[in-house]
Amino acid sequence: MWTSWITAASLAATATLAVANDDAYETKAQAIVDGFSTAQVIGQMTQVDISTVMNKDNTLNEDYVRAYAQQYVGSYLNTIWDEPLGEKYGWNATEWRAVVSRIQEITMEENGGHPIIYGLDSVHGANYVTGAVIFGQQINSGASFNPNLVHKAGQITARDTQAAGIPWVFGPILEISQNPLWSRTYETFSEDPYLVTVLGEALVRGLQSYNQTGACMKHFIGYSKTPTGHDRDNVIMDDFDLLNYFLPPFKAAIEAGALSTMENYISINGEPVIANPRILNDLLRSDLGFDGLL
Repeated sequence: MWTSWITAASLAATATLAVANDDAYETKAQAIVDGFSTAQVIGQMTQVDISTVMNKDNTLNEDYVRAYAQQYVGSYLNTIWDEPLGEKYGWNATEWRAVVSRIQEITMEENGGHPIIYGLDSVHGANYVTGAVIFGQQINSGASFNPNLVHKAGQITARDTQAAGIPWVFGPILEISQNPLWSRTYETFSEDPYLVTVLGEALVRGLQSYNQTGACMKHFIGYSKTPTGHDRDNVIMDDFDLLNYFLPPFKAAIEAGALSTMENYISINGEPVIANPRILNDLLRSDLGFDGLL
């Protein structure tokens, strides 16, 4: 995990995710990691919301960026555009790239030359980039039953996200639609594990086929099995359902080379997934062999 992460964060001038099995990069990355202090390691594991370094007029506060860089923060995410500011409601690719590039410059000035990596929820096209191609939500892609179409959508999404200076896409969403009352049902491909598996794999391959974009499969695992429809509700589930119903899309995405994964925000059988070694270590790392960024 560490070599894959530090390769991405330290070797790519534009902070792209490196290919996990590249021996030359892995060797150099390991040498970088071996030289890190505890503070640097903790900083590399830290990801902050871009809103924490913005002024009220949506301009970059360089002093805040510099302060984070001095703590070796390794990653930023998200958009600030939850609501319009006057007549403006978002950044186009040029504006995004200018902000991300400036964060990059300041960070590398302060932390010894290690760039950050930026991630964005481009889940139906680069939906936070003004002027990008926008697709229907994943439920619409699922209705197409067309993996070739989904693969192409992934390529275009990666292209438009990278145009904004962002190489890391928080997608695909690999939930199995389970309860139509759930507020995020529209983000899923389908209620059918097979269809989600096929289309999820196609989207991973499409995203990562464009200029070393990194996909992030999410949200591992069982997030959509809410009994009430309330988001982030506790889930009760036996191993049979987890392994046979919810696992196949993630297994296929890993086999397709997904470079990262995002865990979910729920508890399964009373234990938070984020603190569950049986799910994150035994299942994800050992059984599935996932060695990317979590």
